Amino acid sequence: MKSRFIAAMDLLQEEASKGDLTLRRVFHLLGEEGHAMIMVFLCLPFMQPIPIPGLSTPLGLLVALVAFFLYMNKPPWLPKKFENLKISSEVLLKVSEVAERIWTHTSKIIKQRLVFFHDHWFFRIINLIVVVVNALLLSLPLPIPFSNTIPVVAIVFSAIGHMEKDGIFILFSYLWCLIVASFFATLTMGAIHLT
Repeated sequence: MKSRFIAAMDLLQEEASKGDLTLRRVFHLLGEEGHAMIMVFLCLPFMQPIPIPGLSTPLGLLVALVAFFLYMNKPPWLPKKFENLKISSEVLLKVSEVAERIWTHTSKIIKQRLVFFHDHWFFRIINLIVVVVNALLLSLPLPIPFSNTIPVVAIVFSAIGHMEKDGIFILFSYLWCLIVASFFATLTMGAIHLT
């Protein structure tokens, strides 16, 4: 049986093959209850080292917003200013194809385990903080290689862990935050040294 995620990516590809889509339409296709799926999708364009000018700030803020509604158990809400933001069909097709490849590989190792990382209120707060902080770091318009990719990995780990109730992936998101902290601390120290 085809997974819900793969089915959503197939539907997205079908729609994108007809032309560009608005962000509102993408949200609709991914499903009202697909918060984690939406977060993964919004993060995928940044899974490469070169920053994408003009895209990281709005999408980073959207990831933070979606995460808030996810952990509040409310349907995702899209601000009106973002509803008609156009995403090119080329980007959508490329991102959805990459998403399918990633999901095909990770689905072999994903399973429900250590579910308290998903269910317990304390860890739900920690998970929200992890996603929001990394989403805000993603939203910084830094023209530096990997400055988008590093925080995105933590978000993707957390989103996959939430989607499948896999505490190991959620734990990976916590551990990855050490790399995030080290990367941005190095950037900050370098900037201070240059001034």
